[in-house]
Amino acid sequence: MPIQGITDGYGAVAGAQERNTSEVGKLDFMSLLVAQIKNQDPMSPMDNAEFTGQITQFTMLDELSEMNDKLQENTMMVASANNTALLGLVGKDATVEGNRLTVTDGVATGNKLACDGPGTAEINVLDSNGNVVDTIHTTVQQGLNDITWDCALEDSEMAADGQYTLEVSVVNDEVDVNAITLITGPVDGLRYDNNVGVITVDGEDYYVSEIYQIS
Repeated sequence: MPIQGITDGYGAVAGAQERNTSEVGKLDFMSLLVAQIKNQDPMSPMDNAEFTGQITQFTMLDELSEMNDKLQENTMMVASANNTALLGLVGKDATVEGNRLTVTDGVATGNKLACDGPGTAEINVLDSNGNVVDTIHTTVQQGLNDITWDCALEDSEMAADGQYTLEVSVVNDEVDVNAITLITGPVDGLRYDNNVGVITVDGEDYYVSEIYQIS
């Protein structure tokens, strides 16, 4: 009966993760170095400088591998700490981009205006049909500015409860100034999208990086 030859094997140990043969590890590097030493020409042995260079490369490979492992570990720790800290946002008020305004019992929610520079702002208040019901003129400074509406319409009547929107333009010496309308509301929820925090404010989702202010 023919006997099958016995060969050296590199298969995975039972129960262990299968080895990725497409990557060269420390064991492979050392095996190659030992094989090179064993099979060198006795009449022309390996040069000491070349041997030292390969040992140095092996040492650097080992150190870089350890540094990479520590970096990944630190990254995971920082991400975990950040995610834990984000839980504290739930229930607090966050200021994010938005032009919505709500009137309840004759009182309007407060808004803010983020301006790249000072100027004069013209703020149009629009009803649900897109009609301008009031216009506010106010001086603004660079940064965050509070916007308040007294709910008084141009015909001296009070605005009805409901949803409104703001249209804002800011000029300084007839030069347009970039301005963004903001809303402030409680953070109703928190989730993660590809490990990035996403909060819910007034029924809309915002990335944590889009928060202008927490109060």
